[in-house]
Amino acid sequence: MFPALRNGSLVPTPSAGPVNRLSSLFDQFFQDDLFTPTPQAWTALPLSMWEDEQNVYAEVDLPGMTDKDIEVSIHGGDLLIESERKCERKQGGYDSRTYGRFQQRVSLPTPVDADKVEAKLANGVLSLTLPKREEAKPRKIALKSE
Repeated sequence: MFPALRNGSLVPTPSAGPVNRLSSLFDQFFQDDLFTPTPQAWTALPLSMWEDEQNVYAEVDLPGMTDKDIEVSIHGGDLLIESERKCERKQGGYDSRTYGRFQQRVSLPTPVDADKVEAKLANGVLSLTLPKREEAKPRKIALKSE
């Protein structure tokens, strides 16, 4: 017979068959406060951003989100991504996922045409293509020879 550990103290386990003892240990294990989901606040989203001559690109990891959960907008020179993941509290078990409302604001490296931004969500990754405004695109200057 193995003693059980409860609140840091050993407590004798009543005599029972091996299956009942194992069941009792699992019950104690999953009823512990350690396994009660505690919502974690979002700090920052995993984001990657780069640009070429025509566009600015961004990818954001948003596992478990749908297109109805996410808002993307351009405010001034900033890209704004907002959403909320609600905690679906389940009895027993363990949950260390992040819950709550989040907002990620990123300064864009160059002015973009907000009316032509393309956004798609696939496999938990939000992909954005933000076309640069014409005045922000590089221009070749013609040289005159004398």
